[in-house]
Parts: sequence; structure tokens; C-alpha cells
Amino acid sequence: MQNSLDRQNIENSKRITLGILSISFLMSVSNAISGTIPLMQKYFSNVSSSNIELLVVIPTGGVLLGTVISGAIGNVIGKKYTVLLGLTIALITGVLPAFWANYFTILLSRAMFGVGCGIFTPLSVSYITDTFSKEKCHRLLGYRNAIGAIGDSIMLFIAGFLIKFSWNTTYLVFFFLLIPIILIIFFVPKELDNFEAITDENGETEVVEKTSNVKPSTNLKVIKLAAIFLFMCMFYSAISLKFANYVVQNKIGTAATATYIFGFLTLCSIFSGLLFDKISKILGKWTVVIFEVVTAGAMVALTLSTSIPVLLVLILICGFSNGIINPALTARMVDYSPENSMNLTTSIIIIGINIGFLVAPYAFQLIATIFGNATPQFIILVSGLFYIALALYDVYTVKRDRLTL
Repeated sequence: MQNSLDRQNIENSKRITLGILSISFLMSVSNAISGTIPLMQKYFSNVSSSNIELLVVIPTGGVLLGTVISGAIGNVIGKKYTVLLGLTIALITGVLPAFWANYFTILLSRAMFGVGCGIFTPLSVSYITDTFSKEKCHRLLGYRNAIGAIGDSIMLFIAGFLIKFSWNTTYLVFFFLLIPIILIIFFVPKELDNFEAITDENGETEVVEKTSNVKPSTNLKVIKLAAIFLFMCMFYSAISLKFANYVVQNKIGTAATATYIFGFLTLCSIFSGLLFDKISKILGKWTVVIFEVVTAGAMVALTLSTSIPVLLVLILICGFSNGIINPALTARMVDYSPENSMNLTTSIIIIGINIGFLVAPYAFQLIATIFGNATPQFIILVSGLFYIALALYDVYTVKRDRLTL
């Protein structure tokens, strides 16, 4: 292999690994400022509540647009500059509301913030899959989830401190995007734009300097994987959208109780991300199936429990399981993606994920209408049963594609 010594140095470089993982520092586009909604409703008294809430969710739409154009931008200026462009857009538009408290300005800046995130997020995966060996790739995909959870925790903590001064001061939290920008500038060499992972007929993966002029493309396996992510994210949303109402309506606790329980989910993501490599090595190709069944059992049990400690444990099980399933499914992109197409493949997967989150409320409303039952526990129950269907489909997928993970 050409430049094997350099290749080995890259594989073992902690600086490069840290720089690439730092791209995943911002995994959530809304968590950090979600607590400003009541204060913004008071400040913008002439704006409806739904339009205030739009400020929190509109970045998701921007992510879809940014994801679509990410590949085209990358083909022109390369991976490194594409990541830096996306991070810079997210940084500038992220902090803008702190200095310009006008509703329409904030609306536009939040949309552009999502576009910036959409530009760099696909590369947080393809950088890993194109730069490192398959074994290290699997480990880093787990670390990627952990880094995102740590970033969310830090930004939520800082946002909670800043909101004491004023609601718009909270947006200063996005100055933390300077961290990945600096790390990528100094730790990630531009030459990595020219590396790609090649899988031979025996399933062995080798990372080499890019020599192919094949145009990016996709296939049915990638589309099916995106569909799996879409449905998984949609039904996993039952926890975030319905659990608080379940606790309140059944007089188990207050909304604050549910919020307290949700606070532990971030810790789950950190631990599952760090343990993913070891767990996947033990469970192998059945990793996804097993944790989908565990998720299903926890969600069904959740609808039968009225004990706060039990609910906390069940929510933590769901969060931990989701933190294993996500990188395990992401690792399959390496096997499914056509030659020279990892960035496009990642973009398709991210679009599926974001559509899943966006349509979740409407999907749950449709299910409630069809079955004549709109209670939170029913929606959570149906979502848990759907995970059983996902597990059965995954058994078929593992056998059909002869997967190792």
C-alpha cells in the first residue's frame, strides 16, 4: 500500500482521532436553548406560542438542506474545508440571537444554524469510516455518540448558567463550536481528504489513498438502512414526546419529575458510546437485534409501571440500548456504501433520521386516530411493539447480507 508508514501514523495518531471526533461535539441542534421558550414567549408577547416553539425545531429543517448540499460542497473544496465551513456557519448564526433579539432575525439565524450543522454532520461519520481501519472505525463510532452526549451535557450546563442573565444570552453557548474548529484546523491534515476505505471480496477493509474517479452513488441497501433509521427514530421519539404526559396524566409525578428522569439519558449515551466496541465484539451480528428486543421490553414495561424508580431504570435501559443500536447500524454503512460514496451515504442516512423525528408527532396522531386511543401509554406501547418488528426484520437482514455486526 502506498505510503504505508504514513498510513500507520495516521491510524495511531491521537491528535487526528481527537480532531475528527470533535466534529461530533454538537449532536443536538435544539437542546441547548429549549429552556428559553417560556422567556421568549414573554419577550415576544405578540408572537404565538407555536411560532416561538418553531425557533427551537426549525434547525431540523435546515439540517435537511445542509445535508443535501454537503456532498456537492465537499466535492469542490474537500472534507476539511467543508467541515470548517459548516462549523463556522453554525457558530456565527448560532450566537447571532445573543446580539440581535428580533424574531425574524432569530428565525433566519436558527434555520441557517441548522444548515451549517447539516453541512458538517455527514462528515463526522465519513471522516471516521474513510480514515481508519474497520476495527478502529467501530470503536470510534461508539466514541462519536459519547462525544456528542458530552458536548450536549456541557452546553446544557453552560446554557443553564447563561439563562440567569437573559434568554438571549443563552445563545452565547454556541461559541463552544470554536473548540472543534480549532482542533480541526490544527489536528486534521488536509491530506485526509484523499483517503478512503476499500472492502475486498473477503470482507477485509483497507484504508488507502483515493485513486478512484468513480462518481458517488447509492443503492437499495443504503435506502433500506435509511428507512430503518427513519422508523427507529420516529418510534423512539415516543419517549421524549409522550413520557412526560404519561407521568402527569397518571398522577405518577409532575413534569419536573419527567424532566429529572430525562436528565439521566445523557449519561446513558456517554456510557453506551464508550462500551459499544466491547459489547459489539461480544454480541457480534446480533447486537442490533438483542438491543432492539431490550428496548421493546423496556417500553412495554414502562406502560405498566407507576413507580418512579422503576420508570427511571426503564428509561435508562431505553437510552442505553439506543446508544448501542445507533453506532451498530451506522457501522453497516461501511459494508453497504458504494465506492467513493460514503459522504453521500451518510447524508442519506441523516436525512432519514431527521425525517423520522419530524414526522413522529403526526405519525402518533395517525395511530391514535386509527385505534381510537390517544393515551400516552398506548403510543409508547405501540412503539415498543414496533421495535419487535424491527428486531424480526433485522434477523432477516443479518442472514440476507451475512453481516458481522
